[in-house]
Amino acid sequence: MQTEIFTLCDAATVSGGKMNVLGSFDSIHAPRFPYRHPLCAVATKLRFEMGEEGEHDFEIAFCDPDMRPIIDPLQLKIKIRIDRLSATHFHVWNLLGFELKEAGAYYFELKVDREIQSRFPLYVAEYRQPTP
Repeated sequence: MQTEIFTLCDAATVSGGKMNVLGSFDSIHAPRFPYRHPLCAVATKLRFEMGEEGEHDFEIAFCDPDMRPIIDPLQLKIKIRIDRLSATHFHVWNLLGFELKEAGAYYFELKVDREIQSRFPLYVAEYRQPTP
């Protein structure tokens, strides 16, 4: 199994065998803490090869700087059927508001069959308006 796409973005859709990703990002500048981020999505595209068909455990977690979950992880079973040499699995996890208590490096982590496949940081900093 190979992770081809695993990113945080403004929005993502899957249609006609294609994934559309809008506004991939890895940092947030919050005006104050705690900060409530209103809406984003995690886009995932996985490629499975011959011999990897069948049911797999799929999990995405969003963790604070100490790797404690911020929200309940997305956990589901995916069924892979391979018709050719390989098959892809797309998934979009829409996140409707989550709270960030402080600045720091947060992490999104992808596991398949309980093994970490990919991890990326979300850097959160405080943005202060310059005083005139």
